[in-house]
Amino acid sequence: MRLQDFLVASVGDDGHALPAEMRENIAVVINSDRKTYRYMLFVGLLVSVTDQRLHPRCLQQKAGCVGAFNARSLCAEVVVPFEKSTLKGRLGGSCDPYVSNPARLPMVEKNNDAKSALDRDHLSRLYDVLEYAKNSNLPERKKLFRYAFSCVLARPAEESSLVEFGSFDKTSLGSGPFFDFLEAHTQGASAVAVLTAFFKLFYEKGTHVVAHPLTESGASHREIGDIDLKFKDGRAYAVEVKAKAFSETEVNHACEKAYRSGIHRVIFAFGPDAEKGRWHEGALMNLWAEKGVELTFLSIEGALAVAMAASDTCIRVRMAEEIALALNEINASDGVKSTFRTMFSMEQTRE
Repeated sequence: MRLQDFLVASVGDDGHALPAEMRENIAVVINSDRKTYRYMLFVGLLVSVTDQRLHPRCLQQKAGCVGAFNARSLCAEVVVPFEKSTLKGRLGGSCDPYVSNPARLPMVEKNNDAKSALDRDHLSRLYDVLEYAKNSNLPERKKLFRYAFSCVLARPAEESSLVEFGSFDKTSLGSGPFFDFLEAHTQGASAVAVLTAFFKLFYEKGTHVVAHPLTESGASHREIGDIDLKFKDGRAYAVEVKAKAFSETEVNHACEKAYRSGIHRVIFAFGPDAEKGRWHEGALMNLWAEKGVELTFLSIEGALAVAMAASDTCIRVRMAEEIALALNEINASDGVKSTFRTMFSMEQTRE
């Protein structure tokens, strides 16, 4: 069965043939702000109709259950490309949704760690739907998937980059929206995205800038800082970004992590709300210099001020486009993307 085969058939499917509880569970999960659960539900129901040998609640090959498989690989290789080409980001526009904590365990279980009441509710609903699918025949599984697909198709598209700039005047983009977005309460997403855009735009071509998904922080061996910065001459920096108040201990941790990974340059970047404790930057820089680590502190607000002062409207538009791309790169939430679109679509009144 191809995913495209369900496009026409699923439009407007109200799930009337399903138990009311299953309809409610699917609708709640698909329309939630927690996009990780959306992907987990979609992938689980997809495997239930494409290969009945696989266990819908399985997340990892090492789960040890009958029908174990790697849901993350399936999502990355099948669902993510399909979402980009056909669904236009309606699942959330994530490049690697299974990197988030809810999807990092072997199986979907009701006793999985869930920090909030909302997460516990979604986890319970997800379990119930996928367990129902596991114990149902193929026709019933198809009903589940078709209704879930219908709910996904009813969601607004989450297009990236240039598509998000259709409603603002590119001939008069001022500096105000950039500072407004940086100062917005986005749990660090705006700080990382703005700094990533700054690096990409104001360093010469050939500089490699990679921003890592926010959910990878401290959980993935693929990254050292929040941003990797590599120059053509071989220099490499681990960039740690802090949006809130930070301590000397956090700086030391970032430097130690980079040092253990063979990185000897650390940029500790902080947003407008990130006040440091009562300690001296110079002393800490000297301490790590003695250990062979070049530590630099960078105000993101200061970097942005330089960027705005040195740019015309054309450069500002390019930087706004880079911020949009960075928000997708770091798997920013729909709410953060919505804040970004709102701020950059409104009339520009502050220069």
